[in-house]
Amino acid sequence: MQGLGYPARTILIFAATLALVVHWLVEPFGKEWIWLGTVGILIIAMGLVARRTRYLSRAREQSAPILKALSAATTDIPVNLRTRMPLMLVMGDALASLFDRKHDEQRLVFIGDGAIWLRVERTQDLPHVALAMRQWRDGQSPDGVALCIAPALHADADSLTQHLRVARQTLADVSRMVGARLPGYVTVYQRLTGLMPRDGNAARQWHGASASAPLTDALRFEAVVRHAESHALRHGDDPYAAAHAAALASIVGWTQRVVFGALTDPRQPAAPWTLHGACWIDCGPASDAGKPWERDVARQTCITPASVDATPAPWPLPQPLIEAMPRRVRSSPRLVAFAHAIGITALAAGAAFLGAGKHNAELLRRVRADLAHYASIAPDHDDARRDALHALVADRDELDRYARTGVPPRLSFGLYHGAALLPRLNAAIASYQPPPAVVTLDSMSLFDSGKAQLKPGSTRALVEALQMIRAHPGKLILVAGHTDNSGDAASNLKLSIARAAALRDWLIEASGIAATRFAVQGYGDTRPIADNDTPEGRAKNRRVEITLVPDMANDSR
Repeated sequence: MQGLGYPARTILIFAATLALVVHWLVEPFGKEWIWLGTVGILIIAMGLVARRTRYLSRAREQSAPILKALSAATTDIPVNLRTRMPLMLVMGDALASLFDRKHDEQRLVFIGDGAIWLRVERTQDLPHVALAMRQWRDGQSPDGVALCIAPALHADADSLTQHLRVARQTLADVSRMVGARLPGYVTVYQRLTGLMPRDGNAARQWHGASASAPLTDALRFEAVVRHAESHALRHGDDPYAAAHAAALASIVGWTQRVVFGALTDPRQPAAPWTLHGACWIDCGPASDAGKPWERDVARQTCITPASVDATPAPWPLPQPLIEAMPRRVRSSPRLVAFAHAIGITALAAGAAFLGAGKHNAELLRRVRADLAHYASIAPDHDDARRDALHALVADRDELDRYARTGVPPRLSFGLYHGAALLPRLNAAIASYQPPPAVVTLDSMSLFDSGKAQLKPGSTRALVEALQMIRAHPGKLILVAGHTDNSGDAASNLKLSIARAAALRDWLIEASGIAATRFAVQGYGDTRPIADNDTPEGRAKNRRVEITLVPDMANDSR
């Protein structure tokens, strides 16, 4: 049964949903970005889901024969066991000779001692096969990639180098698709000598080195050569041992220069191979002096190697490589997905906290700026103070609404501190005192010259004053009389007081307001509002002003 593997699309949808929730509720980038951000999130999420779906579909389609062969070959292997068994992908040269024939069809799978060897016929199919294997193994990636090199199958070193660069790029694509850098191994199949050993099986012995960590120096491979030379010294009477040791030293050096150089050259654009091992065997196709390694030998030693016949198939798989294969931590893809979901949730929470902090800082900055602006306006600039007061009232209503109905998500997450500004707002609003309401009446329309009795019919001129008084209940009413500078100043002062008192008495009778709410003041000619040198100016100065002022004693209560 095929494993479910890592639920990448579910995680993508989960991440997109969280992003939309945070984007709409917290508005970390502001309201003006709501719709643009939503469209961007949806486009990115749908694109990634579609891309993942396309990858999986192509991987299953191109790997269908391999999956079928795997299902048949591993019928008796439990799922838990097959995820623990090393799975090696084999690509490169002479794959037909590495896998037995069965019913006239090339075998795609070989179950060896403790490992599953999987044949990848075309190098460019490796990424899709690796992705399909990850799904088949319940989310576990393949354990390594073995690149088989048979130098005798290549016309020259340039064609081999191009082949190696393709393999390098392919493994880089695999690592990107499965999300892990797979260990790389090189196996070289080359007939080293035409001699036959006394022990018939000695020719099919592997010589190489592997490690759980990437091999970064040549000392491991020099040890391989020294071991072969020591064997030749111990068997000095065997011509094969000496010829094999010399040829092995040559092929190891050639592999390091040509093969490893192409796979690990930092100047190439693709990521270098993480080389964990390499091995060589005196086994391979027929070879002659025109092949890449033989040409290198002739150039280095001026000795042309003899032509040799091909080794009968099947050739052995590099079983020794897996003995030092790095042990990878096995984890359920569902557990990995759960951990990723927790991480995504933490990122979303972080974005929510950052957005809420930003909005809270903006709210506090705006309210404090409104308070400072109101406090900076002089009391005599009433229009500006009223405008600033409206901003304070709007701020107070907003904070009061949050206190009554709850703080919105974009200000939540324990970062809201607006409640501390409510008392300051209320105090600033309560401190506002509107300018006194004033009605100015022409004394000549109310009184005869030099008189303090209201003229008959003058009450019609007092209607506006009466309406103003009734519109402001609770205010104190100050009635002040003024004259021009004609005549004696003392007489003018007395006349202004009498006229103010007469107007007060009429207002008390007309409005029914208690006399204690009234105050009378006479200024005579001491507060002119125009030039007394002209008739027009003197007319303006003869006036009675009715001013409404707050009752500070009652307000303080």
